[in-house]
Amino acid sequence: MAQMQTVNFRTIIAIALLALTICVVGCFTGGHQNTNEPSYQNRRLSEWLRDFDNYNLPPERHALAADAVRHIGSPAVPFLLERLSEKQLNQTKVEMQKWHDRQERAVFNVDRPAIPEREAMAALDAMGSEAADALPVLEKLLQHDPPDEQALYLAARIGPAGVPMLTKALTNENKGVKLAAQVCLDMIRSRSEVLYPKILVGSNAPSFERRICEFNSKVLQAAVVQYSTNHPDIELPDDLNQTPPPPSVPPR
Repeated sequence: MAQMQTVNFRTIIAIALLALTICVVGCFTGGHQNTNEPSYQNRRLSEWLRDFDNYNLPPERHALAADAVRHIGSPAVPFLLERLSEKQLNQTKVEMQKWHDRQERAVFNVDRPAIPEREAMAALDAMGSEAADALPVLEKLLQHDPPDEQALYLAARIGPAGVPMLTKALTNENKGVKLAAQVCLDMIRSRSEVLYPKILVGSNAPSFERRICEFNSKVLQAAVVQYSTNHPDIELPDDLNQTPPPPSVPPR
């Protein structure tokens, strides 16, 4: 009986020590993860990033989020790059597909899930030259199918450090990537307001979403000019909103 009690007592001590070890490791890991995420004004970076992806918020809140990211600076880059990782991008695609499926079956609108990639890009845009460490990851986005041409705009926003990436993209096999890279380089040379807005900070500063739309418009216009140059026999409308005339059929 005494031997059994001794064994049980030792077993209890061993279990207690194991539980204590797990608790200590868990607390250390949790604290380590929390310290890895920078914060500003008592809000974690992830909370500020969600403001970028919330279209129900007024422009002032988006401007505050951009200002917060600028204050955090380069310590935010590793956290942002995690949101552009292959694993995260694949997970986002899965979540978006689930959302589309629920939308089709739902009677009322279903809230769209957050898009970490969009949040990260808006934050890198706000950081400007301080986001230079993100260039290798941004270049990998051009290898996706389809390639993400917004990565080129971000490279241009980063400044001189991003020019080699843009120059290299001029020889990309994808015509859209080549054209977008040329547009970015042209905007750098001309100091385009799409890339260098007059108002840089504050609620009146043009948002990342607005400037990306303007960038996409410039790429579309460049594509029309390129197509028109390569196909002079096809008449394109002066207004792109007009329906183009049907192509003429050559006589037999």
